[in-house]
Parts: sequence; structure tokens; C-alpha cells
Amino acid sequence: MNAPRGTAHSARSEHAPATVADRPEVGLPFLVRLRWGAAALELAAIAVAEAAGVSLPLMPILPCVALTLITNALVVRRMRRGLVASPALCGLVLSLDVLLFTVVLGASGGPWNPFSIIYLVYIALAALVLSATWTWVLAGFAIACYAALFVVSTSQEHAGHGEGSDYLVHVQGMWVAFVIAAALTTYFVSKLAAAIARRDQQIVAVREQAARSARLASLTTLAAGAAHELGTPLATIAVVAGELERAVARLPEPHARALGDDARLIHDELARCRGILDRMSRDAGELVGEAPARVPLATIVRDAVDTLTAHDAARLELSPSPQHSATVPRRALAQAVMTLVRNALDATAGGGRVAVSVEAGDHGVRFTVRDDGPGMTPEVLAHAGEPFFSTKPTGSGMGLGLFLARALAERMGGRLVLESAPGAGATASLELPRSVLASEDVHG
Repeated sequence: MNAPRGTAHSARSEHAPATVADRPEVGLPFLVRLRWGAAALELAAIAVAEAAGVSLPLMPILPCVALTLITNALVVRRMRRGLVASPALCGLVLSLDVLLFTVVLGASGGPWNPFSIIYLVYIALAALVLSATWTWVLAGFAIACYAALFVVSTSQEHAGHGEGSDYLVHVQGMWVAFVIAAALTTYFVSKLAAAIARRDQQIVAVREQAARSARLASLTTLAAGAAHELGTPLATIAVVAGELERAVARLPEPHARALGDDARLIHDELARCRGILDRMSRDAGELVGEAPARVPLATIVRDAVDTLTAHDAARLELSPSPQHSATVPRRALAQAVMTLVRNALDATAGGGRVAVSVEAGDHGVRFTVRDDGPGMTPEVLAHAGEPFFSTKPTGSGMGLGLFLARALAERMGGRLVLESAPGAGATASLELPRSVLASEDVHG
């Protein structure tokens, strides 16, 4: 199937769950900036403590800060080389930070250091830049590191607090409170991050749909204006061509035959131009204004394939249509299905087969057209479905069919999805919501 059939960059990627890390302002670059700031704050805190006469164990602390700076520089180098920042890399960076923070805490007060609460900051960061699975893994790692601090500190401090159980209860209570806080932070921040990602995805989808609607309105206006403005000059050319043909007929041979052929060619090309304008205006107008009517799904398919030549129709493999009816704009929907079929036939012009099928059920209605053509490259697929984009030879199409088909599907609450790979053919699915089915077909 050739390029104009495509309507999505990838068949399934459009449904992949969005994450906040997909946004440019949140992710590895965001994490890198925070690590630079954290290292600077640690160095500033060390300087203030030394100026105030507070003795700090610099030997374990400074190497941890240095390791943070070195790894951050390596990450920046990786980003500048254009390598993809995978979730695993973000997870490893945050895990390293948790481990280094644990070493610093162990050398400066253990679990009783008031800055131990920063463990929750690392967990919140993971919820922002990583998936829920990675966030729970990092939360478990942070809990284990905090528990290790308690184990080490308890073994050192237990003798100084006597054998009473109050001290042990206090230590255990602190660790349990941290576990609860970490679990709640992971759960709620992950939910909030996912909600923000879904909102961003919905905003992008609404903007894209609004842009397509604006282009459709512009196309309708352009088609109507072109038909109106070009109608008069085309009619004048047709009259002049008719007079020329009659005048040429009075000339002696062989001039009469040659010039007569040219005059008839002008007539044919004029008819073709008027047909293109009429079709563009009709298709765009039907998409916008045709009223829905109850139609059997088999009728939609029949309307779509009835316009084919006998040769093209013989190459189709039509699956039996379900005995369902749908409330749809009949001509516009048949035109959309016909677009998929014609593009599939063009992609298999060497004699390949094209399979056409219809499904109806709880999922709604799905018109599917499959071909065994050369398929599409990702670059072509990225632009397929845009107005006036086509890989067909000049004069073979205007590149509007797929744009109008997708606009129709989305106007009805559905979508047009493409699956394709080079050398593996293509599958186009025009999917409509369950609400278009007749009530007895839905419940019967």
C-alpha cells in the first residue's frame, strides 16, 4: 500500500502510555540540572560547616560529591552525542545518588541526621522521571539503604542506651514511619505524574484535532472558491474549443484530423479539470455536511467497491460483512473506505491481492484493508495523511483522500490507524465507536 494511506506515525505507538518523562522539561536533562545543584549545595554546606568550626568526616563525603560530578559530566557527554536517555539510565543515576547519599548519612549521624528526609525527594524525583515500576524499585532500594543505616547505628549505639526496649521501639518506629511515608509518596506522586502525562497527551490530541479541523475548513473554502472562480474561464475555454473544433473540421486533410484531435484533447482535459474541482468540492462538502443515516455495513462496502473496474474488483478478497447496521454519513464513509481500497490497489499494481473486511461488536465498527505491497518507510509514514501529501506520480492524486478519511473518522469519534513496514505490506483500519451501531445490533 502506498504512502498516502498512512495516518499515524506508528500503528501502536500512538496508544503507548504517556509519561511525564516524555516532556522536554522533565527527564534526564532535568535530573542533570538537579544533580549539579545538589553537588553545589553539598560543597557549600561543607564550607559553612568548616567555617563554623564543625568537624565533618571529609574523607567519605568529598569522594561522594566528586563521584556525583564525574557521573553527571559523563551523562552530559552522552546527551551531547545524541544518545537516547533510556529509563534504565535515569533509574541507575537515581539509584547511585541514593547510595552516595546513604554513605554521606552514614558518615554524618546515620539515620538520626535530620537530612535523612531527603530520601523522599529521590523517590519523588523517580516518580516524575520514571515509570511506576522503576519508582517502586527505587523506593524499595531507598528503604533498604535507610534500614542499613539503622542496623549499623543500632549496633553502635545500643550499648549506650541500655538494654531497655524503649530505644529499640523508637528505632523500629522511625523505620516503619519512613516506609509508610515512602510508600505513600511513591503511590500519590506516581498517580499525579501519570495524570499530568495524560492531561498533556489530551491537550496535544485536542490541538492536533483543532488544527486538522481548521485545515478541513480551509480546504472546503478553497474547493468551493476554486470551483466558483475557475468555472467561468473553464466554460469559456470549452466554448472556444468547440468553435475551434468546428472550424478545424472544414479544413482539408491531413490538417483537419490532426487539429481535430488536439481540439478533442482540449475538451477531454477541460472535462477532467471540472471533474477534479467538482470531486474536491463534493468530497469536502459531504464530509462536513452530510447527515447520518442508518445503513447496513454491507452496503457501505458495496458502495465503496462498486466504483472499481472489473479488473481491480477481481483483485479484492472480500470477507462476509456482519449483519449489522450503523448510523453514519453513507456517501462520506463509503468514500473513505474507497480511498483505502484504491490506495491498496495502487500499492499492489503488480498484481498483488487486497483483503477487505468489516467487523462489528463491543469494540465498535472496524473497516480493515490489507495489502501485500512494498509497505512504507517510517519517514513516509510520518507525513502520510497530511493534506496534499502523496507519493503517487504527479497527476495521479491530490493527496487529500486520507486526510478527509481521517477527519471523517475523528469527527465520528473514531480513528484511522495504519500498520506498515518496508517489504511487509500495510494494513489500514478505519475504526468507529460502538455508538454508531443500531441499538438492536448492540444489544441483540
